[in-house]
Amino acid sequence: MKEDPDIVLTTADIAWIASIISVGCVLGSILAGRVMDLIGRRTTVIVLAPFLLTGWLIIALAPNAPVILLGRMICGTATAFLYCASPVYCSEVPEARLRGSLGLMPSLFLTFGVVLSYMAGAFFSWRISCYICCIPIILMFIVLWLVPESPYWYLLKGKTRECKESLRWLRGPRYDFSAELEEMEAKITSVGRKVEYRELWRPRTRRPFLISLFMATLQQVSGGNILIVFTGLIFISAGIENHRMAVVSTGVVQIVFTIVCLMAVDRVGRRPLIIASTCIIGLSNTLLGFYYLMSNVYGIQWPSWVPLTTILTAIAGFCLGCRAMPWLLSSELFNTTIRSTANSANIFYNRTLNVIILQVYPFYEEAFGAHAVFFTFGSLSLFCSFITYFIVPETKGKTLEEIQEYFESPRPGSRNQGYERVEGN
Repeated sequence: MKEDPDIVLTTADIAWIASIISVGCVLGSILAGRVMDLIGRRTTVIVLAPFLLTGWLIIALAPNAPVILLGRMICGTATAFLYCASPVYCSEVPEARLRGSLGLMPSLFLTFGVVLSYMAGAFFSWRISCYICCIPIILMFIVLWLVPESPYWYLLKGKTRECKESLRWLRGPRYDFSAELEEMEAKITSVGRKVEYRELWRPRTRRPFLISLFMATLQQVSGGNILIVFTGLIFISAGIENHRMAVVSTGVVQIVFTIVCLMAVDRVGRRPLIIASTCIIGLSNTLLGFYYLMSNVYGIQWPSWVPLTTILTAIAGFCLGCRAMPWLLSSELFNTTIRSTANSANIFYNRTLNVIILQVYPFYEEAFGAHAVFFTFGSLSLFCSFITYFIVPETKGKTLEEIQEYFESPRPGSRNQGYERVEGN
């Protein structure tokens, strides 16, 4: 866009174009939880598809920056429903042993979308790129008509027959899901079907809610979203000549390490991946800060492969856990009745923090230098890695009902005791 003679962009315009999608997401999150409880998880995603398509078309045809912002705002509002419904659907549909890998599918396809936009931007004009980004929306709209609604949602609405049909489609005609259905019904009966926001602060929900907010904070203060949203500008400022192909290479790294995360999550577990992820991106951001300090403050030029390798390593670390795990845990930690509302509240907080960071970044860099930015992100990531070890439980291999039992039981006397309760049978 900055190279388009018809579009004049200031620093404030760039900050708003990057962040206004999160502003829309904040607004949409206020209604997302209630809507997906009202019409269903799958139906919510189907309904939002035309709004996403409209947003992209407005951007593609925009004559100036304000119209671009309007299109981004529409996309952001629709994205709130997508962020809320997709992780919940992907956590409620699979069996416990597959929930980690299948629950990360939204993050994997989010990565594919980012890479698609990178490649479209590298080889086509930004307007053509917008048309290309309409293709996944059309495919999503078509494919979702072929799959059933979440069995948990059917049960929440008292539709036992439809719940059985959904489970039969998902598990196969010969699979005996009677025990699974009985456990689901018992848990919904125990927690009730009425949704209230004050439920988030009751003892059985307060701890998972605080953990989900911490995970959202970890995701944003790691700096990974800054590296992904401002990739091209960061490569240019770091002195990398072929910045377009460097941007495409970051897309490849995102795909590879998101797949690694997806394959490892049900083997290694959630918490080890989060700790490894925050350590990698923390150390990489710190090294990138030293590079900018040497280059911009002391005039000592390091080879261009240093910032390129450092940025790629930071993005790899981000995709290994920080990017996807907060969404997965947010969809796992809550009981069925409050799951949608909790996800909606978490998205509101996540996107609000995202807006603040994306808005502040360009001005913070101008005022204090890029080295200060990445030193800050690096130190915060390492601090979050330390906190994760003590407060985030392991949910690998546990049913949603077992996770709920863990939080609803009296608080364990020690961290290890709580960890064993979730890990053990």
